[in-house]
Amino acid sequence: GSLNPHKGEVQDWKVWYENIDIWHMVGKQDKAIFQKRDDKEICRHLDQCGGLSATSSEDGTVVFRLPEMEVGLVVICGCCGKDVARTMFLQNEFLEISYNGIVLDKSKWDIFPNAKCVRLQEKFPTELAGQAYLHSYLSVKALDGLKAPVRISHVITL
Repeated sequence: GSLNPHKGEVQDWKVWYENIDIWHMVGKQDKAIFQKRDDKEICRHLDQCGGLSATSSEDGTVVFRLPEMEVGLVVICGCCGKDVARTMFLQNEFLEISYNGIVLDKSKWDIFPNAKCVRLQEKFPTELAGQAYLHSYLSVKALDGLKAPVRISHVITL
């Protein structure tokens, strides 16, 4: 059976990619050569932002099964832009993030390691210290009233 603590709940987040032009970050010479060719898609730059996206509460929850961790650090990053973490996660009252079924306290989150990311948990909670868990679950739930899409590009653990 599934160990997903949210099994049976709506989990309908979608894979999303930033809509960029095929010639984004492609050199002028390559563009000139390939522009009219049928195989021009081979020129598309692979460095493209994307992630899992929710646009309303109807998308429900996305659940990440985290790998075994030594420290308990959990960071979540958003897409797209250089400083999306504050509005997408920290100040978003229509987002609920849980770790192993326990809702995390937003007042303990901070921007880390850059302005795209929020550190949700610096280390295992004190009451769990010294206990190694093979798997933990991070869930992100879109709540009623979500005003802007939430796009998760990375989950970082240690």
